[in-house]
Amino acid sequence: MPQRLPVLAICLLAVALLEIAARASGIRVVQHAAWLGVIGVILSSWTRLTLREHYLIALSIILTIMTFWRSDTPRADLAGALDSASFLMAFILLLGALNAAASTSPSMAVLGEYLTKQPPGRRYYVLNIGTGALGPLFNIGIVSLLVPLIQKGIARAGDDPLNPIRERRQISAMLRGFAWSVTWSPTAIAPLAVAAVMPGIDRTMWIVYGLMVMVPILILGAAEDRLRWRAYRPSGQRPVMAFPRSAARNFAATCFSFFALVGGIVWATGESVVLGLLLSCPIMVVAWMWAQSGTGTGARLRQTVLNDLPKSSNVAITLACSGFIGRAAAGQVPAPALAEALNLAAMPDWLLLSVLPPALAIFSLLALSPTMMAVFFGSLFAALPQMPADPTLIAYAISCGWALSMTFSPFATVVLVVDRASGIPGTRLTFGWNLVFTLLCAVVLFPVFYLLTGGL
Repeated sequence: MPQRLPVLAICLLAVALLEIAARASGIRVVQHAAWLGVIGVILSSWTRLTLREHYLIALSIILTIMTFWRSDTPRADLAGALDSASFLMAFILLLGALNAAASTSPSMAVLGEYLTKQPPGRRYYVLNIGTGALGPLFNIGIVSLLVPLIQKGIARAGDDPLNPIRERRQISAMLRGFAWSVTWSPTAIAPLAVAAVMPGIDRTMWIVYGLMVMVPILILGAAEDRLRWRAYRPSGQRPVMAFPRSAARNFAATCFSFFALVGGIVWATGESVVLGLLLSCPIMVVAWMWAQSGTGTGARLRQTVLNDLPKSSNVAITLACSGFIGRAAAGQVPAPALAEALNLAAMPDWLLLSVLPPALAIFSLLALSPTMMAVFFGSLFAALPQMPADPTLIAYAISCGWALSMTFSPFATVVLVVDRASGIPGTRLTFGWNLVFTLLCAVVLFPVFYLLTGGL
């Protein structure tokens, strides 16, 4: 074990705890301490970083210099960027701790085995719809719960050569379901951020659009999955497993407890579901480990801090830099002048709306946070004297771009979470496994927006 690991573990734990304290109290000095924790994580893990992290750190430094050079309020701009960085680092670390607890749950393993023994077509719909339905309640935390469930179930199937294909199909179905839930979820962060900066949005119609389009996207994804793997058939008769009622009850109780805790915090504080999740994760981790280990909970927690959290350091730095870059870059772009230069008012509504999602997805490859991109595009349209299309449809198109980015960009938060939980690289999850699906979805959006606008 590297000598710097204890220092790294302390810095990672400090970021998580200080960020929780800062968000709960609103005390800026505590938030500043969390910033220092982020810097400490970067320095103490320097020898462990890959080319990806070095690139993002270099880009962050360049944007910092540009902010001091060009911005009228450089300190305020950088403070916002650092807030995003520390929040996202704490977010991924707490979800990693939740995954550590989930990965040792016997109930999770039994349920995973049951899911992997369902017919492939049914599995896709169950995982896709189930992830999407739970997404509004648990946000990205549902991914941390489901990934170990899927992998443990496949591991129990033995050395079947089709296991890698089963893993790919199931994790892809889960990822796609979560990605497209943001287009209709009432609690998704990017839509709420867009609604805050763009006037004239009908949130109810936005949700209706999302639910309507979710159906063809679901069918498209299932068809692509079935067509791609049509030549693969399991050898012999696979055993049928009875529904594990006890494991299902335990898992349902865990989910309900998590939801109740998040909901209670959101209700008590009046803040977002994401903040509720941030505050709920450490409580849930301790409670879940205690339920599994009893008096051995202390040892489990020490193992999580000293071994599991440092394994998340590279992903945590990637996500923190992505948040910093997105926020800092947004301050460098004169939105009104850019909107005028693009002459958006002259473009047909359906074409403008159809181009927005793939444009957002392409920008996500630059490690820009989807939320920051959503705010940027929302601010761009809000700065126009007159909206070039229906504001609700513009907002919905922006959320479609966010959905595309989650199966297209290795820097997307959900991809980083799956990367951390499963050990599957983000580039494989996106370019390797879901590129065709993403391109098909982008193409389907053209006739969708043509119909929604009446061809205008």
